[in-house]
Amino acid sequence: MKSYYKPYSIVVILALILIGCTPNTVPLKGKYTDNPTEFTSTKSSDSLWSTIRQIFSEKGLVIRKIDTEKGLIVTNKTPFISVYTQEDKDGKLVEPQAWVVLQKDFTKKKVWNPKTIYSEWTIQINEMGSGVTKIKIDPIVICTYYPNMFTSMEARGQSTGKLESLIDSTLVSNSNKVSQN
Repeated sequence: MKSYYKPYSIVVILALILIGCTPNTVPLKGKYTDNPTEFTSTKSSDSLWSTIRQIFSEKGLVIRKIDTEKGLIVTNKTPFISVYTQEDKDGKLVEPQAWVVLQKDFTKKKVWNPKTIYSEWTIQINEMGSGVTKIKIDPIVICTYYPNMFTSMEARGQSTGKLESLIDSTLVSNSNKVSQN
């Protein structure tokens, strides 16, 4: 006589573990950049390229791709585990200088802490004519949680705007912020 209980028991146990790991999420209350941020500057594109490369070097962002003809700079996926934050109960950043903000995910009152956070920054520089150059900054932030040995969950984080402000204040001192679409 064969026993069918063992295979079914394993499936039921795995299903219960996975169902029990669906997190509750506290949405972000603050306003953060979902879309690319754009600036204009009267500085030359060569000057902007040089300054952006210097900022990336100083901040540990490794450039993966540079295409000067298209005006594109893309960073490597950079770990941001040490410079992320979450919001407090009032929607204020716990670490105001962090570059990345994550929503809170938890199960049964146990807050999930991310194991990895990666961000990839894309910067587009285009000369518009009449001595005006447009800079577009587009971050992608992904964090991964491992609530148990069977499950991994990915979530999108958002830029707090600190890198965008650093770029604005450093390389576009005479700039105009066009939009945060």
